[in-house]
Amino acid sequence: MKQLSILTLFLFNLISCSQEIIKDEDSYIYSIPTGSKLILNQSIPIAANLGRTYFQNGKVTSESDINIYYPHCSITVNTILAHDRTISPTTFEIYKIEDDEEYAQGYILYASTKLIHGTDGPLITGLVSYYYLKSSAEPDVRTLECIQWNTLYENKHLSISEVRKSLGDIFTLNLNE
Repeated sequence: MKQLSILTLFLFNLISCSQEIIKDEDSYIYSIPTGSKLILNQSIPIAANLGRTYFQNGKVTSESDINIYYPHCSITVNTILAHDRTISPTTFEIYKIEDDEEYAQGYILYASTKLIHGTDGPLITGLVSYYYLKSSAEPDVRTLECIQWNTLYENKHLSISEVRKSLGDIFTLNLNE
């Protein structure tokens, strides 16, 4: 009976220890909690006929200038307009978070007298986090999306520190603790 009590106590302590919440912003396990605030500190452009603007290393950049193998984010809007517009400084509440995975297949060019290519190239994945945003001042803004592409076995979701580095001083992220 004494051995059973000791075993039960040991298992209870083991289970209670495993439920510790990790709050390390460099950890890929700790995610931005819902209810956190994303503060836009400056106006940012949304180009005509596009529904997003990209950020990498603290700078606004175009999609063609993104290095996909390094952390980057984009802010998306619901309505695509035929003219340029700006998103004005405001505070967004992060009310929902979804983590997902995206895939891309590279091309292989075969040596021959004709240009032949196939889609059997290397598979890369992007572990993306969608942070759903709401603000009464900018109701058309939908999400902040953060991703980094890599091989299937080496990829991971971005840490909070990597998200902050991608956004730089353009945004301030206040976590809901």
